[in-house]
Amino acid sequence: MSYTIISDKTVCGKQKGDSLTNKELQDAGVSAETLIAGNHIKAIAGTETTAQTVVSSIKQETKEGATA
Repeated sequence: MSYTIISDKTVCGKQKGDSLTNKELQDAGVSAETLIAGNHIKAIAGTETTAQTVVSSIKQETKEGATA
């Protein structure tokens, strides 16, 4: 999933108009859902756009990477 920065705030070291991936956000410990809700980023057309999809993706990656 990819996003475009739409606010004047720097996100993961990138500026307005730059794109970033879900992995970049996760590596930085940043929630895509929160940034979307705060109008800092928007999903790029053609990628999955719902907040539920973002949460499901994060849960799946966490489950796969979890250790006992």
